[in-house]
Amino acid sequence: MRIGLIRHFKVDLKKSQFMTSKQFNEYMEKYDVSDVIPNEVVIDDEWDKCYCSSISRAITTAKTIYHGETIITDKLVEISSTAFMNIKIPISYYLWAILGRFAWIRNHRSQPEGRKTTLKRINEILDTILDDENENILIVSHAGTLYEIRKILSKRGFKGEKFLKARNGKIYIYKNK
Repeated sequence: MRIGLIRHFKVDLKKSQFMTSKQFNEYMEKYDVSDVIPNEVVIDDEWDKCYCSSISRAITTAKTIYHGETIITDKLVEISSTAFMNIKIPISYYLWAILGRFAWIRNHRSQPEGRKTTLKRINEILDTILDDENENILIVSHAGTLYEIRKILSKRGFKGEKFLKARNGKIYIYKNK
């Protein structure tokens, strides 16, 4: 069995280098509904089925690169991030992102979904996907979700290229032993 992980295409949205908490939250909301910049990758031949996040940028990516059976699911959506505190002083976007991820790890109430809930939904969809042992499955999702999927696949005996943040539109292949 092979699993192909693909992060959605690059989102067509500019961001400010520094943002207040309100600006960061507004940017994250816009990011979730923005269009993507497609590329020419098509990978139909190697895959039996595709599982895709229900967020539009992932759906657009999946429909562009794969033309077979596609199952759209909320279980592959991105790990949402919001400002963990309300401040009017602009700080770096990257600091907001790091602090938001740390708050998520700690299941902080400021985040829409905590780590425990996220890992539960990801494990549920992976259980479904891995039930089809003889199929090669493509998964189109988001950076944070794919990072967690990669770690779970590794624990379940799959080998493949490691990444901290998946590149947009790049496929990462995992094979079980």
